[in-house]
Amino acid sequence: MKGMCYRCGAIDELIDGLCPLCYKQLNPLIEIPDRVEIEVCHMCGSYKRKTWQTPKGESPEEIVEEIVRWAVRDNLEVKGDVEIEVLPYISQLPGGKRSKLIVPVKIIAKGKLPGEKEEREEERDIEVHLKMVQCPRCSRFMSNYYEATLQVRAMNRYLTEEEKEEIDKFVREELYRRLKKDRMAFISKFIPQKEGLDYQLGSVGAARSVAQRIKQKYGGKITESATLVGVDSEGNELYRVTVSVKIPEYRVGDVVEYKDKYHVVSAITENKVYMKTLDEKREKVGVSWHIAEKETKLISKREDLSSATVISTIPKLMVMDDKSYEIYEFDTNLDVKEGDKIKILKKDERIYLVGKDDRDR
Repeated sequence: MKGMCYRCGAIDELIDGLCPLCYKQLNPLIEIPDRVEIEVCHMCGSYKRKTWQTPKGESPEEIVEEIVRWAVRDNLEVKGDVEIEVLPYISQLPGGKRSKLIVPVKIIAKGKLPGEKEEREEERDIEVHLKMVQCPRCSRFMSNYYEATLQVRAMNRYLTEEEKEEIDKFVREELYRRLKKDRMAFISKFIPQKEGLDYQLGSVGAARSVAQRIKQKYGGKITESATLVGVDSEGNELYRVTVSVKIPEYRVGDVVEYKDKYHVVSAITENKVYMKTLDEKREKVGVSWHIAEKETKLISKREDLSSATVISTIPKLMVMDDKSYEIYEFDTNLDVKEGDKIKILKKDERIYLVGKDDRDR
C-alpha cells in the first residue's frame, strides 16, 4: 500500500515503512567486510576454514581461486533469494613463508528481498588477503612426527627384493589416495629392513587402512601393539602404535605341507588359504592365516616343480617327464588332455601330481 516514507517523506509503495529507494539503501542484498583474511599453508597449499582443507584444484591458479571463493563464501551474508557471482582478479601467486597475497574480488548479487516486487543488482568490491603460514600437518611432517609404524613382512621368510619393490609402490599409492580424506597420512620416515619394510606414518588410521589393503590383496594376517610414549598437556596418555602385516610364505601353485600331507595352494584370500591334497581324492582344505602360519610349511615353489607332458588319459593318466623322459601313472580325475603340460613334485622317492602348468591355465 502507498504511504509516506518515514525516512525521506516520499509518497510511494512502502516496504516496512520505507519507499523502495530507501529500503534498498538500508537493506542490501549481501553483507561482507571490505577485507577478508584466510590462512594458507605455504608448503602444501591447504587453507583454513573451520578446519584445514586440502585444495581440489590442480594448478596454482585453480587453487588460489578456490581459496578466494571459500573465503568470500564463509564471510558473506546473503539476505534473501539472491544469486551470487564471485569474480576474483588474480594477477600473481603467493610467495614463500610469511608472505601475503591480496586478491581484489568483485561480488555481483542479483535478486530481491521479501516484500520487493522487482529484482535488483548490487556490486561489492572487496579484498581477500591470503596469509601464508605453516599448517599443523606440515609442521608435524617437518619435525618427523609420527603416530604409527607400519611393518610389512612375510611369514617364515624374508621379503624378496621384487616383493619389496612391488609392495612399496602399492603402499605409496594407497597413502596418496588416503591423503584426500586424511591429511596426516604421510610417510614421516621410510626404513627398509633386511626382513621387510617399515614406514613411520603420521596417522594411526592410515597405518591400519594400508595394512588392511595389503591383506586384501596378498592375504596374510595383521597384528597390532601400542607403546606409551608420554602424556599430553591435559594428562592424557600418548601411545605410538605398531601395525604389522605379514603376507603368506607362499603363492597360488606352490606346494605346502599341512598335517603331514602335501597340498597345492589353489587360492589365497584375505582371511584364508585354500589347498588341495596331492592324492587321488584332491580334497579341498581351507585354513585361516593364524593357523596356516604355524601349521603349514613351504615344500616347493611352483617354478621349481618338475614339468611333464600328458601322453594318455585312458585308462589312467600317463605323463612323461620333460627332462628324464620317465613315464608316470596317476589315478586322478584331473581335467587334462593329451599334450597338456603339468607340474609334478618329486619328494620322498615318490611322484606327486600337482596340476596343470601355468601355460595351460
